[in-house]
Amino acid sequence: MLRFTLVLMLAAGLALVLGLSGRSRETTPALTPAQPSAAANAAADARMGRPPAAAAAADDSLRGTGVDGGLTLNAAGKAVPDRAMRRLFDYFLTRLGERSPAAIRDDLRRHLQPRVGAAVLAQVLAWFDAYVALERESAALGASGDLSADLQRRRELRRRRLGATVAQAWYGEDERRLEHAIARQALQRDRGLAPAQRAARLRELDAAYGLDLDPTRTEGDTVALAMRQSARFEAEGATPERRYAEREATFGREAAQRLGALDLRRAQWNRRVAAYRVARSQVLADRGLSSAQRQARLAALLAPFDARERLRIEALTRND
Repeated sequence: MLRFTLVLMLAAGLALVLGLSGRSRETTPALTPAQPSAAANAAADARMGRPPAAAAAADDSLRGTGVDGGLTLNAAGKAVPDRAMRRLFDYFLTRLGERSPAAIRDDLRRHLQPRVGAAVLAQVLAWFDAYVALERESAALGASGDLSADLQRRRELRRRRLGATVAQAWYGEDERRLEHAIARQALQRDRGLAPAQRAARLRELDAAYGLDLDPTRTEGDTVALAMRQSARFEAEGATPERRYAEREATFGREAAQRLGALDLRRAQWNRRVAAYRVARSQVLADRGLSSAQRQARLAALLAPFDARERLRIEALTRND
């Protein structure tokens, strides 16, 4: 069964294979004017003999990297939950599998402690805990085949776990754009509309979402259509030949070839998960291992997966 997290990742993959530009990834940490930049903090750490934020162990996946994301402080000196904070969490979660969640949390605490007060630190760590728990729960959600319904389930889960303010800050823009793309697709598929009516409705929809000047709106239409088509192929067990024929008719030859390659990558992911499950079961069943040896072998099995993949792996194997 396709999981909704895979559907969202598929959207990004489809945008690439269909030759779409999409939005660029945020790279600038959000800092108040009074807060030093990451570069300034690194220089200060070096002068005072403190270790850098990213550990320098040879096997550390963050070795030699600069910390991505950051904190925004409001006029009262309190942390603002925004996308830069979420990027900061994701940066440290890259080590998931190399370190335990508790150790990653401690890495984040050590990074923030010299930079913020105790109250801010406690609040940010509480948000980090909530974020990790939410991502695990989200990864375990199944997909119904109805993108609108799945988006609503995810939206409700986020607000239930994080509260409306934090959920909107972290996920609101992504949700709004996906909702807009789904609505546009529904209008384009409505055969009861004349071309002029459809065009008028699409303009009204774009204006309602404030996206009438958004150059990615037609890209969203294409991605949403490809997502729905791919989900249907998976549910029906469509052959590669049938997939190619339908995609070529809809998107053209080059896109059909690229989408076929994406199918192969998704199949490779499924094989990786299956292989991991088998190896994990063998490690857990080996009574000759000490607790430390078992943890080391489990960590080694997770090492080839990135942070997001590890969260999904944990969710998929939780009840194994």
